[in-house]
Amino acid sequence: MVAPSEAECAPIPPSGVPLCSVPLTTPRLPAEEAKQISVLFKALGHPHRVQLVNLLARQSSPVCVYDITMAMELAQSTVSHHLKQLVSAGLLRREQRGIWAYYSVDRAATEHLSAVIDLDVAPRRNDRDTATTQETAAARP
Repeated sequence: MVAPSEAECAPIPPSGVPLCSVPLTTPRLPAEEAKQISVLFKALGHPHRVQLVNLLARQSSPVCVYDITMAMELAQSTVSHHLKQLVSAGLLRREQRGIWAYYSVDRAATEHLSAVIDLDVAPRRNDRDTATTQETAAARP
């Protein structure tokens, strides 16, 4: 953990706690859950896989692998490889219908992803806090 520099903080008051110190009151993500979610993020570590998840997340029903391949403008083997990675990670569901496979986003998995970076849960800084911070920074030598 890096301590704030003197230039980043206002003078330390008698309490001894720098004014720039903000206590973290939100609970930390449990280690096991973080480990599970990291697998999902790792699966999204390739631009094609991000595109695939985005494409499928915008569909109201499962999509045939043929249609996915046409939409992605990639070789069938490349699309199949990336789909397999996403299914293995748990981000996509695969359903066999005859000779064709249909894919859809696993909504529960995407909820896990969004929980990590859900900005609606975080307290928002209001304009007054931002202005005060800017004024304090401008007043420093």
